[in-house]
Formats: sequence, C-alpha cells, structure tokens
Amino acid sequence: MKKLSMKASCLCGCIQFKTNGYHRNIQNCHCIQCMKTHGHYAAYTNVEEQNIKFIKKKTLKWFRSSKRAKRGFCSKCGASIFFKAIGTKNISIAAGMFNRPVKLKTIENIFTKGKLDYYKLDRHIPKFKRYS
Repeated sequence: MKKLSMKASCLCGCIQFKTNGYHRNIQNCHCIQCMKTHGHYAAYTNVEEQNIKFIKKKTLKWFRSSKRAKRGFCSKCGASIFFKAIGTKNISIAAGMFNRPVKLKTIENIFTKGKLDYYKLDRHIPKFKRYS
C-alpha cells in the first residue's frame, strides 16, 4: 500500500475525481466480467471509498454486474472506471483513469483461469486462479 494523492478522469472528462490515502498496488484481473467490461483484462488499484473526492460526476452510472458487485462507468464516453464489492468500504479504480505518473506497480494477475489465448502473462508477476 502506498499513500498517494492523485487525480483521475474518464475519457470525456465528465467524471473527474481525486484520491487520497493508501492505494493498493495494481492487480490485473482476467475474470470474464472484467474481460467483457474492458474488452481486455482490467488493471485496478483499490482505495477506501471515503478517500475519493468527486470534482464532476454527473455522468457516473452504476451497473449491478453480479449479486456481489457493481461497476461504475461514464454514461457519455462509456469509460469503465470502478468496481465495488457490495457491503465493503473499499472501491477498485481502473488504473488507466489516473493522470501520470501513477507511482504504482503491477503486483499480480488474478482470475487467470479466465485469461484468453491471444496474450501472454509476464512470468515475473505472480498469478492466481482466484484472488491472491
């Protein structure tokens, strides 16, 4: 976990926010939901939801993707931004939303059983069939 303060936005800029506090290093998720949501695996950090301050969020919409989770996206540009497990205090944020530099490192690949065959995993990064 790294204590950071970062700015982020969606592609069109209709959703903008700042994060403060401890950020988990990046997990690449290869589950079927992330693959279908992002069109590829998803790279997420994670913060306590209270550490997000929205500057703009008029186009933020939520989709209940399962009984256990929901996903936040921009209804204007379609950017997939958040993953939130229901009933938890943390929220995952797609790493590509942040302005540079991110100052986080990719630490693991999760749900690798869902990985498709068109790409290879970096053998130096730990991989797990489920959560680590």
